[in-house]
Formats: sequence, structure tokens, C-alpha cells
Amino acid sequence: MNELSESRVDILRAWLGKNSTHHPFAGPDHIARVVALSTDIGASEGANSEIIWAAALLHDIGVPICAGNHYEIGALLARGVLAEAGYEPREIEAICHAIEAHSRYGGPEPATIEAKCLFDADAIDYVGVVGLIRGIGRAASRGEYFGDVAQCVSIGRSLADSVRGICYTERGKALMEERIRNLDAAMAILRAELQ
Repeated sequence: MNELSESRVDILRAWLGKNSTHHPFAGPDHIARVVALSTDIGASEGANSEIIWAAALLHDIGVPICAGNHYEIGALLARGVLAEAGYEPREIEAICHAIEAHSRYGGPEPATIEAKCLFDADAIDYVGVVGLIRGIGRAASRGEYFGDVAQCVSIGRSLADSVRGICYTERGKALMEERIRNLDAAMAILRAELQ
């Protein structure tokens, strides 16, 4: 990264350190995985790595305010942070579009390769073994899971069904299929152990 990029990194990380919460489903571990996944996907797709990095880092900043439309709130919050970090207006627009378009639950369709990479990365983190653990946690937080391990099979099936075939990029599609295979394998082991 060049000097301006290093400065941007410092500003964005400092802002996140002061303002992000350790939300159980949008915390630092999820952010780190989505940054890594979207960067990987972006490299395969020829996307702008700095746009992807900033969008992935900030994609869930609206969750603590309102999870339901966190993508809209996050895009609004990101504008000020990005301007403070020295991003140009066109870069801010690209990053905020990716943030606004990253969610499967609303927002516009991803119109840029960077937005598609972020969308795919966030969806990929929803499945696999990590996704299953997160899915069980979400179900428990909603009062829908009470510790019956057999219920985890249906949670896993539901996770895979909800994201199968939704990725935009070729790399995203390949990673998603790998995660779904991993989840299917874990479900097979779980079903065998429950018999």
C-alpha cells in the first residue's frame, strides 16, 4: 500500500476500534473473514482491492444500530469515516454502494465487481462449519434453539438452501460450493453420530 493507503488503513481501523461493538454475528471475527474472502475473490475477478478492503471492513457498521437495514445505515455512516480517511468522492460512492448492496436481506443489486465480491464473501461466511456454528447461535438468540443437537441438522440444511446459487463471481461460486460441501459433510457426520 502507498502512504495514503497506509494512512487510510490507520484511520479506518482506529474508527472501528472506537465505534464497533462485539456483536455476536457481526463482530471482529466475521469482519476479518469477510475481508479475507472478499480480497481473495476480488483478486480473482480483477477488482479494485482498496475499494473491496474498505467496504468489507465497514460492511456491518450499521448492525449495532439496526440489524434489519444495517446495509443502508452502514453506507450512511461510512461516508463520513471515508471522507475523514481521505477517500475521493468516487471512491466513497463505490465503497458505499458495495456496503449498501452486500446484504441478502435488502438493498440494491450489486452493480460493480467490488460490490459483487463483497456480497459473495458475506454470503460464503454464512455457510460451512463456521456458518453452522453462527447459525446455531442466531437460532439460540432468537429463542428457536434449546440445545437439541438433532435440530442442528435442519439448521444446517436451511443455511445451505438459503445461499445455494446466489453468488455473482466465479471465484465466489467455487468457494460457496466448497463451503456447502463442507457443511453437508458435517451434517452427514452429525446424523451418523445421532443414530
